[in-house]
Amino acid sequence: MTKRNLFFSYHHRSDVSYLLDLRKKLVGYKVSDYGFKELDLGEESKYRISRRIQYRIWSSSVVVVLVGERTGNSAWVEWEIGYALRSIRAKGPQKRIFNPKGLIALLLPTENPTMPKILQDQIDSGYAVTLEWNDVDKKFSEAIEQAIENRGNVGLINHTIKPKIHPQGFLNRVFYFLLNKG
Repeated sequence: MTKRNLFFSYHHRSDVSYLLDLRKKLVGYKVSDYGFKELDLGEESKYRISRRIQYRIWSSSVVVVLVGERTGNSAWVEWEIGYALRSIRAKGPQKRIFNPKGLIALLLPTENPTMPKILQDQIDSGYAVTLEWNDVDKKFSEAIEQAIENRGNVGLINHTIKPKIHPQGFLNRVFYFLLNKG
């Protein structure tokens, strides 16, 4: 298996312990963790957080969404999924294109997991791969490879759901203000 770059999307307050456990389980796998090692970004502005997230998603090949009790209510998780599903043409001299990322829904062993609608739509369409927490040890590599393969089927991506927050829109307003300030 080729080394894969992973970004982890999760509800911080309720699911961080699962993320830490998952990182321990992945020692020895051929993956690069593009998630944040500093687990609390709360002191930063939405602008800075969104930019940091964007760069890490761009650099990833697969986004793994940890689905727990409060995941479906997280505007940030919804935005990260939406962002991962976009094709983006970067500005600058290289004009690099970032294609949609593979998507894995990792179902945590919680009593009442809530699935973000945007993620459920990708599961229903066949684009996102579903993996149970108890199967991580046996099937994680297989799920990653399936998510990578699904990237070739971008026609399956359901774009009908628009995330509730749009840090990129916030960024555009900031840049517009700065450019037109004088």
